[in-house]
Amino acid sequence: MSLINQVLQNVEARQGGATLDASAGNAWAGQVKPVLSHSGSVATAWIGKLVWGLLLLALVGALLVNWPMLVARLDPKPVVEQPVPSAVAIPVVPAAGAEISTAEAATPATADSPAWSHPQFTKALFSAWQAPVKDIAQPSLKPAVTKPVSAKTIPPQVEGEFTINPAEGTAANPVVTAIEQGNAVKLAKNSEEESGPRGVVNKQIRPEQEVNLLIQRAVDQEQKGRLNEALIILRQALTTYPQSEDARQLLATYLFESKQEPEAVAVLQAGIKQFPGQIGLSKSLAKWQLSHAQPEAVLQTLKPVANLLIQDAESQWMLAMAYQQTGQHAAALPHFDRANVLRPGHAQWIVAYAISLQAAGQPAQALQQLQQAYNLPLSDRLSEFVGQRIRQLGGVAVVRSE
Repeated sequence: MSLINQVLQNVEARQGGATLDASAGNAWAGQVKPVLSHSGSVATAWIGKLVWGLLLLALVGALLVNWPMLVARLDPKPVVEQPVPSAVAIPVVPAAGAEISTAEAATPATADSPAWSHPQFTKALFSAWQAPVKDIAQPSLKPAVTKPVSAKTIPPQVEGEFTINPAEGTAANPVVTAIEQGNAVKLAKNSEEESGPRGVVNKQIRPEQEVNLLIQRAVDQEQKGRLNEALIILRQALTTYPQSEDARQLLATYLFESKQEPEAVAVLQAGIKQFPGQIGLSKSLAKWQLSHAQPEAVLQTLKPVANLLIQDAESQWMLAMAYQQTGQHAAALPHFDRANVLRPGHAQWIVAYAISLQAAGQPAQALQQLQQAYNLPLSDRLSEFVGQRIRQLGGVAVVRSE
């Protein structure tokens, strides 16, 4: 019995403890707040509000951007026609002899169509377009009726500005037309003189031009070794244009080279006789004559043109040598002196000058010239000759300075 009572007491004690635990647990449960579940619901609500706010702002922005187009579609306005400006009334100045009907001349400009005016700068610049042009042509037999032009349509001409003549509605200036016609006739005449009759091209060349072409052909043939062909071409050139000094000189040169000396001399002498002013021909002939020991022929060739050759050193030296070789030393001295002045420092010319001075009885001057030549570059043979001449005249042949 006591055991049963003890067991019952234990059971009741256990139940009481469970009840106390349950009540305590309920109490604690009542104090705990659902923080997590409460926080999640608030964030979701805010996100939804933010999305709706952005959509609203986008809608408002779209309305503001497209507002003019929406208003134009919903409330179209009637189209207002712009008034068309009337035609500009530009006065036309008739040409001489032209007639204008009285009805057209008497029609004044009305207020409905006011005359259009240029801006200030253009108005002054193009003033001649509206200004009447004075015609200087012959007056017609019929009286010309001119249209009256109001003062409003003619702006004043500004002094110092350029004016442009109107392209239409004006009479042609007879003075300018006559000048243009005269120039056209002159150009046509010049072109006809240069190129022959109209429609025919004049391909003729002048004789001197043809001679130059022949000379070039002859030089080409000679360079190719065809001397005979070159001589034929040059003979043809002299036949075509005998006053060509170049062709005659070249022909004589080629003839001398081909040992046809008589013909060469004849060609030069014929040119000297026909054209005395071509002194180059005289020089060429005298050079050949002097090289072939013909001093009298040299004098005969050069004396007629001596005054023209006064400034030519080679011609003066040839004259001096010709006089020296003929024994006329006194006549040779001025030509030697002139040649040495024009071309100083020529050793052979100085030695020849000294020989004529010694032969003319002027040993002191001859010794001076020989000593001057001895100090110039000389060949061994000429140096020995000059030394002997110096010792013969009582001088001392000093060693030449290098």
